[in-house]
Amino acid sequence: MRINTAKHWVFVAIIAAAQPAQAVAVSDAVGDYVAGYNGSTAGDLDVVSASVSYDQATATFRLDSTFNADIGSSPSGFYIWGFNRGGGTALFESNGLKNILFDSVVRLNNDGTGLVTLIAPSFSTTNLAPGSVTITGNHMVAEIASGLLPSTGFAPESFTWNLWPRDGAVAAGFTQISDFAPDTFNVGVQVVPLPNAAWLFGSMLGLMGLRRNRRASGR
Repeated sequence: MRINTAKHWVFVAIIAAAQPAQAVAVSDAVGDYVAGYNGSTAGDLDVVSASVSYDQATATFRLDSTFNADIGSSPSGFYIWGFNRGGGTALFESNGLKNILFDSVVRLNNDGTGLVTLIAPSFSTTNLAPGSVTITGNHMVAEIASGLLPSTGFAPESFTWNLWPRDGAVAAGFTQISDFAPDTFNVGVQVVPLPNAAWLFGSMLGLMGLRRNRRASGR
């Protein structure tokens, strides 16, 4: 292998690994409001797509969601992401949703603030740091450090989640929930792997060093 060729492929691999990995989003039907919901139907509480990825390199969850109208169209709207960290229970079972399990929730507000609430094994609430939530039109992204969602049995890569917007203008309860994504079950976190160029970079350096040694020894 020529050294120039090796350097070329090391460069290509590093560039490829540096590109952000994109999670595959869960699609949700437009206008599929939960039966009995009587809050705003302006569109920003109607989920179009959602995904959660976990970056192993930074130990950070990325919550990515898109809605059917610009966020803030419903002034009293907010967004709940339920996570099953290993001890999740079906708190909506009495509403016919026995497969949506969670033991913690992340609340994101339409003003860019948010908080994490741990339900089990004990109850606690932590505000998100400023800048954790980014809103652009109908698109919302939040970055959550894994330390805010400690395991209750699962590794972070095995957490599952569901998203349900709410309208705070409606009395607290199930009828405050506008939509579920997915509709009736949790979906797993998608893992963003550690940069895959690291091992290749080391291998290429080893090959180049071996070639230099061979040249020096006349082999």
